[in-house]
Amino acid sequence: MRAEPSASSRAIWLLLAAICLCAVLSNRSNAAETEFTDWTPRELALIQSLSLSQLPPPPLSPSNRFADNPSAASLGRAIFNDARFSANGKVSCATCHRQDYGFTDDLPRGLGIGVANRRTMPIVAMAYQKWFFWDGRADSLWSQTLGPLENPVEHGIDRHQVQQLVSLHYSAPYRQVFEGDPTSQPVNQVFANTGKALAAHVRTLMPQTTRFDYYADTLPGQTNGTDILTRSEKRGLWLFVGQAKCVNCHNGPMLTNGEFHHSGTPASGEPDPGRGAAFDALEATEFGFFGKWSDADPDVDGDHIRFLDRDTHKYAGTFKTPSLRGVADRPPYMHTATFTTLAQVLNNYRTVSGSPLADEIFHGGLSDRDLIDLEAFLGTLSSNSNQIHN
Repeated sequence: MRAEPSASSRAIWLLLAAICLCAVLSNRSNAAETEFTDWTPRELALIQSLSLSQLPPPPLSPSNRFADNPSAASLGRAIFNDARFSANGKVSCATCHRQDYGFTDDLPRGLGIGVANRRTMPIVAMAYQKWFFWDGRADSLWSQTLGPLENPVEHGIDRHQVQQLVSLHYSAPYRQVFEGDPTSQPVNQVFANTGKALAAHVRTLMPQTTRFDYYADTLPGQTNGTDILTRSEKRGLWLFVGQAKCVNCHNGPMLTNGEFHHSGTPASGEPDPGRGAAFDALEATEFGFFGKWSDADPDVDGDHIRFLDRDTHKYAGTFKTPSLRGVADRPPYMHTATFTTLAQVLNNYRTVSGSPLADEIFHGGLSDRDLIDLEAFLGTLSSNSNQIHN
């Protein structure tokens, strides 16, 4: 007959069992902190999906049949850098979209003829996007390029001046691309074609390979690539695809889903309605995807507009998710430029996590060290970081 264990024995066994369970639960965390060579299949798939090597060729642009025309891109590049397309002759597209600063600028608000109401967005890899501006009020890249030209605080000119400038300075390349004389075509046609040439140029702006991409492409199983990232950077990556759930919005090779979310950014002054106020602009313009000057077939193209969720209440205060490529090199951050460092952004995410205006942010349980490691990982998404460890 087997003797029943005493109460003290049962207590010891329960304690040992609890210790073993804790060891099992903490093993993944400890391993993640020390080696990061044992990514789970899910983690591995997510990491590799973020690599620039997974970026496909740019999708077609149905509303712009000149989108991949090299001559159109050449014309667009010239106009992009031409400050004569502004009211004071000092502002070009390149003034705010600086190539040496990730095709944005270092100012809290875009500065053209006057001061814009939001920070300048970076425009790298716009060929992969469906919505443009922070609030997505343009539904095609060529439509987006026209907005700043007529904005009184950006370029500050009108479409008649655009036609005059194109006719005076770019008549020959215009006629080569668009097979028409800009002086005799309707002003809105010349204006639309100018946007299509600008879009053809912007479509050529692509990101560069980063240390993260090199690391992701060595996986799985190639140990010679494990020192491409530091332990802190790898732990930040582990959090990025795991507990912090950053990939919910920052996914794919461009690290953005191109959609609109509440970021919990503190408002200064009147609340900005963001996406919630963009739908009227989409409907009103004749330069939109389904507008008069579009090359799209309305029976075939434009599902992103046809099935657009126009719930203004749902999207009030939401803004487009920017790409994280090169993010460490281009402060300040958010549409308001509220934060000057990534550490401030991450700390704010932790503070607002779970609040009604940031219900898609899951940073509430992150420690100070977690935020440091996440910031370290974000630094690996810059091509400028390649020289640090290579």
